[in-house]
Formats: sequence, structure tokens, C-alpha cells
Amino acid sequence: MIKQIVWQRGRENRKSMEQVWVDDWEEALFLWNEMERCQEIARQLQELEREAPTPALREEVRQMKQQVEAIRRVFERQVSSSA
Repeated sequence: MIKQIVWQRGRENRKSMEQVWVDDWEEALFLWNEMERCQEIARQLQELEREAPTPALREEVRQMKQQVEAIRRVFERQVSSSA
């Protein structure tokens, strides 16, 4: 009986550790994908900035790029802190 309880608890602990690993992996993958998405948005904004017909529009796009970069840095910090 004791052997069975110990075996079952060991099995439950392994499952919970596996779940923690999977959760960490999924979070890291999510953050990585979001960082890549931010980089793609920044590239698109760079193109828009070059094509903007007025200085006011260029400035607006520049501000958007800064916001996207700030968001990317937040994701990057989260990846670093969870590693």
C-alpha cells in the first residue's frame, strides 16, 4: 500500500514537472513569436516612413516604430527573466 502511494505521488510529481516545462516552453515560444512579429511590423513601418509624403506623417510613423520597439523590448526582457 505504501509502495503504491509513493509510486503514485512520484508519478504525479513527474507529470506536474512536465507540465511546468511545457508551460515554460509555450510561453517562451509565444514571446519569441511576438518579438519576431514586432520586428516585422517595424520593417513595415520603416517602409511607410520612407514613403510618407509629409514630415508630419513621417514623424507619426517614427513614433509608432518607437512604440513597437518598446513592446519588443518588454517581450525580450520577459524571455530573459524566464530563462
